[in-house]
Amino acid sequence: MLTNFFSNTKPFTSFVLISLFFCYAISAFFSDLISEFNISLGFWFLVLFGLANFINSRNNLTFDNSYFFLIFIILIGHVPSVIRIDSFFFSNLVLLIYVRRVYSLQSSKNIIKKLFDSGFWMGVSFLIEPFTIVLFPLTLLSSILHQHLDYRKLITPIFGIITPIILFYTYHFWYDSPQEFYTLFNFLTYYDFSIYNAFIYKYFLGTVFLLIFISFVLKTPKTLSINNTFRKNWILVCFHLFLTIVLMLILKERTGSEIAYLLFPCAIVIANGFELIRKKWYSDIILILLFLSSLLHYFM
Repeated sequence: MLTNFFSNTKPFTSFVLISLFFCYAISAFFSDLISEFNISLGFWFLVLFGLANFINSRNNLTFDNSYFFLIFIILIGHVPSVIRIDSFFFSNLVLLIYVRRVYSLQSSKNIIKKLFDSGFWMGVSFLIEPFTIVLFPLTLLSSILHQHLDYRKLITPIFGIITPIILFYTYHFWYDSPQEFYTLFNFLTYYDFSIYNAFIYKYFLGTVFLLIFISFVLKTPKTLSINNTFRKNWILVCFHLFLTIVLMLILKERTGSEIAYLLFPCAIVIANGFELIRKKWYSDIILILLFLSSLLHYFM
């Protein structure tokens, strides 16, 4: 029953999923799992959802259904600490704009513009969270997979990435505060993962990586056996997830909300595996278990 309902992308389905997010957010607020809940938070998360859904649907990263959006929302429900507006949120939002351009390279229209835009948005993300620069190889990999790589396509994203950085330096140079600019290049980090010792994070990471492993086993052999656009996108999605995990490992600050970086690539991978489950009642059981497990944190 649940599988049939979410197997389409009708507006009502999206309304139900957005309502589910607000139920999570309100419950987290009254359970003291998040510090605030207001119109601004709701607005920015609607922007995030719209952008994530647009990237998925426009580039055909999953089939034409609502599984990605559903899993994206349920993953948020598992870690209510991501329901906040901070530097990690805006960095993640800018990264989504960046990957939108990266995945769109499968089309041959306006390649140079897309490459410059991808570099530009990576530069903006770097200004918010410098360690996100580790995702920049996605641009080059996408170019190699989808387009013929030449020197113009190689240097264009580099020009894009240095543009906002030069503008940022010019601003601080004008106001005689270059030291604030130089701190962006301090890549010394702290490998303190003690925050993830909490049950909420152990359970989330364990569940997500188990589902990702199952999805890889189900999806990868079938995908790699066919030479088409989705095969290239699947390789890109897997590399996207790998680089995101690297980002999580090297971040200097960890508050719990940085897990937001994982949401998009994890939801894409899990949704692709979920789509291959043939027996509907298996799918229904998995969805129900995922939903019920997401409620544990609000009643513990």
